[in-house]
Amino acid sequence: MARSAGNPVLAPLRRWVLYSRTNLTITVVSLLGVLFLAGAVFGESPNTTPRTGNQATGAGSDATTTAAPSEEISYDLVEVTESAVAGKTAAAVGKSAPETAMAYAHSYVDISTSNTEWRTKLAKYTADTPGDTIVAARPPLPVAITGPTTSEIVTGSGGQRRAEVTISTQAGDLSLTVEVNDSPTGPKWKVQNPLPTLDLDEVGKLGTIPSLASGPAPTARASTPTTTTPSAQPSRTPSVPEPDPTLPAVSEPDPAPVPGPIPIPELDTPIPGAL
Repeated sequence: MARSAGNPVLAPLRRWVLYSRTNLTITVVSLLGVLFLAGAVFGESPNTTPRTGNQATGAGSDATTTAAPSEEISYDLVEVTESAVAGKTAAAVGKSAPETAMAYAHSYVDISTSNTEWRTKLAKYTADTPGDTIVAARPPLPVAITGPTTSEIVTGSGGQRRAEVTISTQAGDLSLTVEVNDSPTGPKWKVQNPLPTLDLDEVGKLGTIPSLASGPAPTARASTPTTTTPSAQPSRTPSVPEPDPTLPAVSEPDPAPVPGPIPIPELDTPIPGAL
C-alpha cells in the first residue's frame, strides 16, 4: 500500500524546523519580528483618539464654568422678603440685586454674633470689607425687618447700571446701593460704600417700651399683704376682753356671816339616829 505524499508546502518547513534547535529558534524570532513590524506599520495607538477627545471636552467644560457666572447675573428686579433669603448662601443671592440687599439687611440686624463674626458676615455681601465705622453703627437692640424690598435700576454717568434698594425696618428705612462687581467666582451684585446704617436714636426707642425700671414690680406689691396678714389676725380676735384703764375699779363686798344655829333642811325621810 502506497503512502500518501505530504503537503508540498508544510512538509519542507516542518523538516527544516525539526532539523535542529537552532532552526526552531530562528523561526520563532523571525515570526515575532514580522508581527512587530506589521503592528508598527498598520496598527494605531488606542489611546490617541480618546485622549484628544477628553482634552477637548475638558477645555469646553472650563469655558462653560468661566462663562456661567456672567450668565447668572440678572437685572430683573424681583422683590423678596427676609424669609426668602434666610437659607441661601452668598453665592446664590449674588445674582440678584434685591436678594443681595435683603441678605445684607438680614445680617446687619443680627445681634447674636460678636463684632468680628458680624463684620465677616457683612463682607460677603459688600464690595469692601466693613471698617470700624460700620461696627460703631451696629444696632445694640434687635430690629425687625417689616417689609419686602423696593428696588429701582439707575444708570450712572459712565453707563454703569446700579440698583437702589430700600428695606423697611422698625427703626426706619434702610437704603442700599448695589452694583455688579468682579469676584473670584465671577461677577456678583455687591453693596457699595458708604455702607448703609440705621439711626441709633430710633433703634434706642425700641428698648424703652417694655422697661419697668421706673416703678416696683407687680409681684412685690402682691406679696406685701400676704406677709403682713397672718401677724395681724391674733390682735383682731382676742380671747379675753381687756378692762378699760380709765374706769375706776369696782370690788364686790364679801357676804356677812349669819348668827345662830345652822338651819336643818326639811327632808322627806328622817335623819338616821334622830329618833
